[in-house]
Amino acid sequence: MKKLFMVLLVVLAAGSQAMACPACKDSFTKHGSNASVGDAYSLSVIVMLSVPITILTVGIVIIARRLRQHPNSAA
Repeated sequence: MKKLFMVLLVVLAAGSQAMACPACKDSFTKHGSNASVGDAYSLSVIVMLSVPITILTVGIVIIARRLRQHPNSAA
């Protein structure tokens, strides 16, 4: 448990030192002239991550509904 805590502590401490790629880092300044570009980068990442999550969720819901309709065929 102590080892896990130390690893978690190092990961959390290193997060503040991690840097993005130069284009992302320079574009994601809220007070800069290219703030909208940084916001667009963030939005595109969220959209790309939401697609596989949506596909998995729909698949799980379909499987769960079919198992509820036919409980004996689960074996």
